[in-house]
Amino acid sequence: MKAAPLPHSSPKTMSPYAALNPFILTSVGENDLWNSAAFPDVPYIHSVPFGALKIAVDQVRAQRRSQVRFVRGAGGSGKSHLFARLRRECADSIFYAYAPNPPLQPEALENFILSRFVSSLRHPARGKDGSESPYSQLRLLAYALLKPVIEQELTYPELHEAWAGIALESRKELIHQAVQLLEAEHPMVPRSVLRCLLNVLREDKEHLAAQWLSGAAYLTENELKFLGVPEPLARGEMGLVIQLFGKLAAQAGSPVVLVLDQLDLISTPPQFDEMQRLLFTLIDQSENWVVLIGLVAERFAMWDAALTQALRGRVGVPDSNAPLGFRLPVVDMLPIANEQKRLLLNCRLEAPALLAQRQKDGITSTIHPLLDEDIARLTAGGAIFPRHLLAAAAEAYATRTLEAPPVQQPKEVVAIVTAPAGSSATPPPVSAKEETAPVAVRVVEEATEAPVTAPVLVPPPAAAALQAAAKTPLAEKIDALLKQAVDTAKADASAASAIDLGERARDLIELMVAPPVTISEGDIRKSYDNFDGADRWFEWGGGKMRVVTSDAMRGSLIAVLERLQDATGDTLLLRHAVAPVSGQLTMELLNTFKAKNTFHHVAGSEAAVLAALGHMLAAQREGSYDQLATEPPATKDHVLAALRNHPLLRGLRLWELIQKIHAPKQPPQTAPTASVLASIVNPAAKPVTATVVKPPPVPGAKPSPPPPTSMTAARPAASGVVTKPVARPPTPPATRPPVAKPPPGVPRPPAAKLPPPSQGNTV
Repeated sequence: MKAAPLPHSSPKTMSPYAALNPFILTSVGENDLWNSAAFPDVPYIHSVPFGALKIAVDQVRAQRRSQVRFVRGAGGSGKSHLFARLRRECADSIFYAYAPNPPLQPEALENFILSRFVSSLRHPARGKDGSESPYSQLRLLAYALLKPVIEQELTYPELHEAWAGIALESRKELIHQAVQLLEAEHPMVPRSVLRCLLNVLREDKEHLAAQWLSGAAYLTENELKFLGVPEPLARGEMGLVIQLFGKLAAQAGSPVVLVLDQLDLISTPPQFDEMQRLLFTLIDQSENWVVLIGLVAERFAMWDAALTQALRGRVGVPDSNAPLGFRLPVVDMLPIANEQKRLLLNCRLEAPALLAQRQKDGITSTIHPLLDEDIARLTAGGAIFPRHLLAAAAEAYATRTLEAPPVQQPKEVVAIVTAPAGSSATPPPVSAKEETAPVAVRVVEEATEAPVTAPVLVPPPAAAALQAAAKTPLAEKIDALLKQAVDTAKADASAASAIDLGERARDLIELMVAPPVTISEGDIRKSYDNFDGADRWFEWGGGKMRVVTSDAMRGSLIAVLERLQDATGDTLLLRHAVAPVSGQLTMELLNTFKAKNTFHHVAGSEAAVLAALGHMLAAQREGSYDQLATEPPATKDHVLAALRNHPLLRGLRLWELIQKIHAPKQPPQTAPTASVLASIVNPAAKPVTATVVKPPPVPGAKPSPPPPTSMTAARPAASGVVTKPVARPPTPPATRPPVAKPPPGVPRPPAAKLPPPSQGNTV
């Protein structure tokens, strides 16, 4: 693969390639996962772990017995890429759900899994060739339930076309028959669940039915009436719906692949207990599930130590050397070797836009604008993870496409010699042959006998400066990633739940507050089992505030507001904009709450920014940004600092309210209390904060000396400066004339003895 000569090596010719860097995307985001057909993939890389996952899917399809696999690998090893490949390769033979970054509250896990599961099923189904179908996975599941009623052998695409031509009344009758059939097969499932599941086939009800099935608590009375259900899905029924989805998918002949990714924050015993309970439910009370748990190595060690013997016996493999006698089924993501590196680089260099640009310029090299030596340097050395290779390739590509004149450097750097005094410091001229030397030069010669690994290539100073200049500023990179995540969140048809909103509020506070933050749970959930959101206290910098999220309607919202009536100005109630507030009693309670505290309706655009923040923080914890070629390097502290200073986050209305509530409360400006003596002499005297009133002149008395300048910093009001409050001196009793001061030399009469305050004189 010889690089063609570069007749067009001027900056003007190279500049079009700078914007076509095919190595910029180093990880698979959630948006890429759902559009995995367009994502570049090398099937040879990670073929062994992919084969293990494929075998698990085939076993569940054949046996319907749920299975669990732990996908273990470092950040950048390709776990998310493997999950995307599984969805693409299995095409229409699976139902696929992706649920990353679960909430921290154990009791919210079921609600989170259900909402993410239904949200995933609303993405388009895939055909056998991998192309997207004109209907969602959720509608495909409903078609599978409808087929026994149709009593015809139709494929799903054919059924979709036929359904569009059926009259509305006929559709209602078919749905009613399907509900009756499902009730006979699943008598323990509420009729409202089955009705909403089949209402997905009604274009006018599909969106609302999906929201109801996901556990949304913000549906109005009219919307519930339109769906034909009495109330939102109860919390106690969510686990039942999850189990039902597995059984119904089994009837459709396709296993459910549930990917639980980015579980780095699952670390406490209550969280592990709830996760085990969910897995027990999918194994013992449901069927047809393939649960894939993505973990980095250190987190897997915590799971390995926390899981009970009962669960290990259900999902593990007998092994006398393993803890509790069972070895967990682990699929390891290994680094890639040199040949795999070359395949990955070639795959990216064959991007359609890059191929078109080369064809336009008449360049035949398949690696242009890279050179052979770049490929040799990138593929040399030991095995590394794919993301690390892509980050290094992105930097090399940017260096080659940098708009700068060719750098003149010698081919070999042998030694640095200080010129003697009096000699010329001008270096010898560089030949034309040396002008075209590669920017990387060999500084260590290869041994002739001993085996040598990769040659050490060190760029000379000028080339190093070019590489440094080619690095993207970290703030600019973070800005691009954040905006991309915001666009992805806006494209999501499902609104974030109140639990998600609470998690994102926690993320925002932990990011923006520099000192450590102490977080504790509130008490709403302790007294109200059907609480749909989050309730947390945050304490930092000597202040404390409470954040409550709830999207509930009617009685559920009233129950939440009743529990917040004692809040004294330190509570922020958050609610998504899709959840309206209505009802006389609800408005009365809300107005009472707002009299002392703060209520914020989070707009959809603001919720998208918060969702993007949660995605980026989870990716950072997984090490997704460690290998970015940026300046400064994308370390954890640098990434968090770039996010903390981003105007999109600092300008959030939520952050402004958090700062306002947490700000130290100014004590009320009370007037100074009168002294004991003043209250005795004149009990009616009151402190005054107005201008100082001078006492009436005393005949024969000498004028009092002026007070020090520091105590009389009186300035005119016109200058905008206000004097300090000064208490008015006690007014002499009206019944007594002023007593003149005795002349000098005359002894002062003895002062009257006053009783102490304990003898009846109170202040």
